[in-house]
Amino acid sequence: MNFDDIRLSRFSEADYEALFTIFTKESKDSVYLFDEIQLAPVWERFLRRMHDTGANLVVTGSNSSLLSNELGSHLTGRYLKHELFPFSFSEFLAHCELPQIASTTTDAGLMLRNSFAYIKSGGFPEYLTHYRRELLEQVFKDILFRDIIARYGIQEKQGIQDLALYLMSNPGAKISYGKLARVIGFRSPTSVKEYLGYMEDVYLLFQVRKFDWSLKRSILAPRKVYPVDQGLSNAVAFTISPNRGHMLETAVFIQLLRKGPVWYYVGKGECDFIWKDEDDKYECIQVCWHLNDENRKREYAGLEEATDFFNRDSGTIVTFDQEETITLNQCCVKIIPFWKWIFDRKSSEIDAVMNWNHS
Repeated sequence: MNFDDIRLSRFSEADYEALFTIFTKESKDSVYLFDEIQLAPVWERFLRRMHDTGANLVVTGSNSSLLSNELGSHLTGRYLKHELFPFSFSEFLAHCELPQIASTTTDAGLMLRNSFAYIKSGGFPEYLTHYRRELLEQVFKDILFRDIIARYGIQEKQGIQDLALYLMSNPGAKISYGKLARVIGFRSPTSVKEYLGYMEDVYLLFQVRKFDWSLKRSILAPRKVYPVDQGLSNAVAFTISPNRGHMLETAVFIQLLRKGPVWYYVGKGECDFIWKDEDDKYECIQVCWHLNDENRKREYAGLEEATDFFNRDSGTIVTFDQEETITLNQCCVKIIPFWKWIFDRKSSEIDAVMNWNHS
């Protein structure tokens, strides 16, 4: 059942009884799928009642109320959450009916061009079907005005819109609540913290903490903010020209986020991403569109410091099209194009599953 269907616009609590009567006559092996059920009243209690009969339920929706306290209070211990992000690079290729194998030099060149298209366009399916920028602009407005401003009754409409546009225009930038409050014109950093929390709840953007063995220092340190999709950021950002480095950095971040928590590292230098793998080892990843004489020393130094901090003998620099392997003070650094990094990770994940199943 799709509760976004206009024929269910007057659905009331009394209608649940009819649904329950119909559904309980079905086979116990049936699976019930409810889309946008948060639009119906007291839906959590109905799901609890269905669950208590042994029914198999799948609930999908785009609103953060699906992850709200109400859901937790009525269904604690009875549900598993699965997050859906915009298309990954592999899903982008599948959607656009493009090859996912690069066995020749020609294939590699095509994959490079396709990766550029993905890094620029992002992964929203509707946009990738029609390539109309206004579709992404409308997604941004819907999230901001319907899922945040209307839902939470926010009065500072212009302020929160300016905040969202500022953050979407500066992916990967370090922020502090106090500085943002001064830049946007809010009276208190608390408002900024609250609004950022709302944006994160509805999957508009994500905050990345600095890695520190002390949780307190990690919480107090400046954070980096990334949009949920580089294409969405490009569509609404206030910039003269798209920053390719930031687009690539966002694409790498979202790919890592799919698999678990992400941090950044800062010491004397900086490493873009720290990610904990399946073996509980910390992976150090630097992102740079193109390594050259001006940035190479900085990128190497930040990665080298991070690998030394985590006692790792290897690290990765994800670029757009450069590839080589170098050694930095006995640390093996793999410089790899984005598309190949994606497929290397995909292959290793498949191998891990196969090995686990075999064992």
